[in-house]
Amino acid sequence: MLSPSTPSATLTYGKRWLLLCLVLLCSAVCSPLYAYDLVVAKDGSGNYRTVQAAIDAVPTGRTSVYTIFIKNGLYQEKVTVPATKPFVQLIGESVANTILTWNDNANTPNGTGGTLGTGGSGSVTVNATDFSALNITFVNSFGDGSQAVAVSLYADRAAFKNCRFQGNQDTLLNYGNGRQYFKDCYIDGNVDFIFGNAIALFDNCVIYAKTRTTAGSSFITAANTPPGQAYGYVFRNAKIPSNTGGTQYYLGRPWQNSTGSSPLAENKVVFLKTTIGANQILPAGWVTWDAGTDVTKITYAEYQTRYFNGKLVPVTQRVPWSKQLTATDTAQYVKAKLFGAWDPCAVAAGFCTTMNTPDIAVSNFRAAKGATQATIDWNISWAASQIKYELFRSSDNVSFNKIYETTAQNDSTYNFQATDAIPAAGNVYYYYLRASKAGLATHTTPTIQVSSVPTITITGGTNAFAQYSNGPSAPQTYVLAGTNLLGNVTITPPANYEVSANGTTWYTSAMPLVLAQTNNTLANTTISVRLNATAAGTYSGNIVHTSTAAAPVNVAVTGTKVNTPQPVSVPLQWWPLKANNQDSTAVRNASVAASNSTLRNFYVSNGTTVPTIKAYSKAFGQALGASANGDGTWVPSPSSNPNRRYYEEFTVTVSPNSTSVRLDSLVFTAGFYGTANGRLAVLVSRSGFVSDSTELTGGRGPAGSLNSSTGLGTFASPLVLANQTNGVTTVFRYPLNSTTGLTLGAGQKLTARLYFSAGTTSAGRYSLLKDVLFKGERLTVTAANQPLAGTSFQVYPNPTPDGNLMVALGGYAQDVHLTLCNALGQALFSTTVQAGQTQKMLPLGKLASGVYILRAQSQGSTDVRRIVRE
Repeated sequence: MLSPSTPSATLTYGKRWLLLCLVLLCSAVCSPLYAYDLVVAKDGSGNYRTVQAAIDAVPTGRTSVYTIFIKNGLYQEKVTVPATKPFVQLIGESVANTILTWNDNANTPNGTGGTLGTGGSGSVTVNATDFSALNITFVNSFGDGSQAVAVSLYADRAAFKNCRFQGNQDTLLNYGNGRQYFKDCYIDGNVDFIFGNAIALFDNCVIYAKTRTTAGSSFITAANTPPGQAYGYVFRNAKIPSNTGGTQYYLGRPWQNSTGSSPLAENKVVFLKTTIGANQILPAGWVTWDAGTDVTKITYAEYQTRYFNGKLVPVTQRVPWSKQLTATDTAQYVKAKLFGAWDPCAVAAGFCTTMNTPDIAVSNFRAAKGATQATIDWNISWAASQIKYELFRSSDNVSFNKIYETTAQNDSTYNFQATDAIPAAGNVYYYYLRASKAGLATHTTPTIQVSSVPTITITGGTNAFAQYSNGPSAPQTYVLAGTNLLGNVTITPPANYEVSANGTTWYTSAMPLVLAQTNNTLANTTISVRLNATAAGTYSGNIVHTSTAAAPVNVAVTGTKVNTPQPVSVPLQWWPLKANNQDSTAVRNASVAASNSTLRNFYVSNGTTVPTIKAYSKAFGQALGASANGDGTWVPSPSSNPNRRYYEEFTVTVSPNSTSVRLDSLVFTAGFYGTANGRLAVLVSRSGFVSDSTELTGGRGPAGSLNSSTGLGTFASPLVLANQTNGVTTVFRYPLNSTTGLTLGAGQKLTARLYFSAGTTSAGRYSLLKDVLFKGERLTVTAANQPLAGTSFQVYPNPTPDGNLMVALGGYAQDVHLTLCNALGQALFSTTVQAGQTQKMLPLGKLASGVYILRAQSQGSTDVRRIVRE
């Protein structure tokens, strides 16, 4: 029986050469042993427990190296080296076990209403010159789904030796037009994972392009070398092994040499004597960014690219605008020409000496659970012959047994795999891997696990319920699922609430809903919940989900029952913004006047800078920029945050001879094209912004109630708008004056202004807006349109998200005939509500999203309701 242990105390090669040089130096000039300036240790045995605390203690304005030794440990912290602290040098105890990690991504909130952006997501950010690091692993553990940088490097004269950079999309950012050197390093990722505008030399590095979780090819580099800069990326003696799956890669694509970029980058990437795995690099080698790429500005080149078997890679299918270099050509790609007077070899003794015996460092140790067995795989950072891999398993994370062993037979095998039966339902297996070779430090990985523990998961939640006198509240939904289940799932709502799995049969606290599992699994199941109290009041509690041996999961609910009818909320005025800026005559209520939106310092797209983005279109709605030529430029204003001089205005005006209206909400669909740095603030005014101005609050977005991470829609916390390159789809909803709404009398108006901004300096970035809708009701009815001969005619929920529209009727002595029409007045279907029947469910689920008209007729009178199908 074995237990996980700390790595062997045997010195790694990186430590050996460094310590040897230091000992020799000290023996010549001093008697005491060499001491680092600071030591970081998680166990408290150093000067500081965190890396950031040590950096904070570094004196400013240094002109010589200041060393920080970091003992083995997993340092989960976001680290920044400020520009005022040059010459910082981080030295890890061992590259396999000195790990700096964090998990921000480009969409992580920055605390002021925006997001961190790509560069700000860096686990480690270096802003100071003359930075160096040895024997350290830098990780961004966010995973897939967004840009997530391990090291954001904005420094000139930065050097790394025997370091690892691990992530997925955008692992290593080389920026600031600086000079950067990487010796004997390992870099992995899966999309554009080495990117930026620096002059960077990667000397004898392993570039591990990982298998993606999604289908399709990907890209290793995304250099955006600025015009006039002689060099970009140079890879010398790099190894690009095959990955564990089928993802193939291009060597690079040209960032910011694309539609809308100005000026176009002059991308430069050169691979010299590269060794690649079979089928890892696509035959074309390189690819353009889009149709706007100017290939005449690109320098993509190779010299003697070979497979691991030593054979030259055939290059006949390489894109014609790439280059195959000669031996003479390669002379220009040496340190002296790339870096000028800066010599990275002087950073530390032996810094540029190649490590003939690399350290043992396992990467990407993970397990994937299948139906009957788990697949455990990993790759080695630096391949070597005779490394022994031993896989250990435990059911209690204490006592481990070895279940698998293999030994690498060459120095070109990077990927390894083992399988194991999955644990029985209700159990967990824990695994760790030990990699060893005589004379080298052993690397023992952290544990991973494969679980068969019963687990209930909930996706989504509920907002406050509102129940009126005419029946239960409108239902809300969430999604329930379960894995590794040992029994059925019981769903128990609190008193006065009901739940349903089909929207028809409802269950209560006295009679809970029970869902049967199949093969220990409950597939995603939509659960509807509603408030159905008998007495007025406020009701709160938890819907409790239980199953044998699974941890209970709760969904909180709260709501209010009132003894009044549900307020009417129908579309009053709608600007589709798909063909022009006029409101829709089909939807406009008879009580309000026609209106076009107006622009202040905004201009619609010229339709040529980005051909797919017209001024108005069905998919993208209205496309706006801040430049009069319509090219989608946002310089000099408004950038980053909204500016009160840049807005689009919408006005609802009650006709002078009409009745009053109540406005309860503003709904719109908004996003950006070409940037994730779009922002929006929303304000309304009853005086045309002469004497009053109100920022809207309490809004909802696609993920529910707006908060600081999504932005509130105020100037201090603007909405964060998604980059939507396939069509704008993100819907936002704002109540007006909370639940009360705003009442406008004859001749009065309400003005809304939408203030867009974009933190970008490139052309071809457009704010997108469509389906701007004011909802509410007419408070009185003119003689020309008498109500039905009854006491109430209501529809809810409206808009209807799931297509089930409830019609509530009261006080009718005769049958009521209902006819549903499209926005053009064409009848789609009809039905009859018998006299005395108070409710009728209309299934609208098969209708496309849009606006419809419901006409009711009884005893010679007619009334209509406008219906929105979401």
